Amino acid sequence: MSDRNIDSRLKWTAPALAAGWFLILSGLVGTHVACAGSETADNKACLRCHQMTTLAYRDPETGKIVDLSIDPKALSHSAHGELACSDCHAPDFERYPHPQRLKNESLSCVRCHEGQDDAAERLYRFQTIDEEFEHSVHATSDDPKVAGFSCHSCHDPHAFRNSQVGEDIAQIVRADNAICLSCHTKVQDPLRDPHTWLPNREKHQESVRCLDCHTPVSEDGQTVSHQILAGNDSNRDCVNCHSKKPQLLNRLYQYRSETDLANQGWVSKALFNEAYVVGMSRSPLIDRLALAIIGITLLVLGAHGYGRYRAHRRSKEDQA
Repeated sequence: MSDRNIDSRLKWTAPALAAGWFLILSGLVGTHVACAGSETADNKACLRCHQMTTLAYRDPETGKIVDLSIDPKALSHSAHGELACSDCHAPDFERYPHPQRLKNESLSCVRCHEGQDDAAERLYRFQTIDEEFEHSVHATSDDPKVAGFSCHSCHDPHAFRNSQVGEDIAQIVRADNAICLSCHTKVQDPLRDPHTWLPNREKHQESVRCLDCHTPVSEDGQTVSHQILAGNDSNRDCVNCHSKKPQLLNRLYQYRSETDLANQGWVSKALFNEAYVVGMSRSPLIDRLALAIIGITLLVLGAHGYGRYRAHRRSKEDQA
């Protein structure tokens, strides 16, 4: 075969291969876009009704209003924001009116996530959370008010999002406590609040999560335990927080970013940031320096007074 024929074949082969790869990749990308588009279309179809703030009905058995509205913005920013509605809900919900048999659909967070690998379990801890919840007062109490208590009683699956490292501590406290206060309204009544024993009660409720006192320290060092304790079993020992190595360092303040703490330095960490807790940020070096300064000041004042006294005595002796 002549060199001219080889060159001719190569001349046409390269563009053909390029065109082939382009068609293959275009097909893959097109398939991905189509899938993403179908999920978006699926959610849009559901939200046409469920984004209405007035969408609700009265439960004939309990008489309570069941809210069916969903905030699209909250959903898009939630932990489930990238999922299609049908990823969690039965496909038959695509039919409208929805079949009556789907009214009591039971959804379980653990059932969806139990097939995840060990890495996902270490990150999200669904099995651990399930075990902790089984020992929680919400699961063991005979109070009819907590009958049927589930994950969804606290966590709205259409709005829930995890707190992130580096997020504002005050915002984390407000968001977490709002979940508890949505049911425990008695806490907001000064005459009925069981926290009246707590010094500076309002300040504590603004600065610390309910969970930081009403759950045991998690065995695996996590910031939150789902084993909610009864009031009488919860922490009432001030030293657990107001000490040099408090439980809060392994709980609420784990959300402080390492970079944030490193950049602030030990002085500003102790004096200026919102993580300051009386007794926690105490520095023995500062204590020793303060005592030394006080001691030196007293010595200077004493020496000055003694000098004035000697001068006064000498003046009297000279006059005599």
